[in-house]
Amino acid sequence: MTHTTNFRDLSGLATALKATLGVYMAIAAISLWLGWLEIELLQRAATGAVVSQTEAAASDLGQTLLGGFYLLILVVTAVVFLRWTYLSSRNVRSLGADALKFTPGWAVGWYFIPIANLWKPYEALKETFKASHPDFTENWREAPHPAIMPLWWTLWILGVFVEQERFRAALRAETIDEILASSWLTFLSDALHLPLGIVVIVLVSKLQAWQSEKRRRVGSPAT
Repeated sequence: MTHTTNFRDLSGLATALKATLGVYMAIAAISLWLGWLEIELLQRAATGAVVSQTEAAASDLGQTLLGGFYLLILVVTAVVFLRWTYLSSRNVRSLGADALKFTPGWAVGWYFIPIANLWKPYEALKETFKASHPDFTENWREAPHPAIMPLWWTLWILGVFVEQERFRAALRAETIDEILASSWLTFLSDALHLPLGIVVIVLVSKLQAWQSEKRRRVGSPAT
């Protein structure tokens, strides 16, 4: 069998991705707790209860500090995930798959194309999974993909939609009720990140196992 590229062991990258996802979920959990405290504070203010300056300042400071960490780990996780996506797609070429629809570059690039990013990245990763299945070689197109994949993409699309709504709500929020509505959207966004992180960790582990086993069976050279 001729291999156009050498197989790259991604176990280290997969471990790093799962670690960043773990940190990401931990921050999301903390953000949920702080978000709930903020919602309670805003609900009190909306009913006319007295909210001290100290309480308001502490809530704002907590949200600001956590927001900075959240953004940092989000960027790191995204970079590692896209790197893993690219190299996983590249690996299937050394595992015997041919006539692939998606190149490694486009497996990543479709995330940045409006409208098409609603389904193309899903199709690209599904192709990578099918081509990585250790029980299928020339007939890899007939291979199944993990049953959890639709859940991953549903959570991702919901998260993107909620985050867009949250951003728009935050920009126009002026009254207590509008700020409270924005806080609820933030809370929902954080809540979606927890199951999403778990599902991605499952997918990363599954693909790592499939590619390692298929490499063992086909004897692809490694780098």
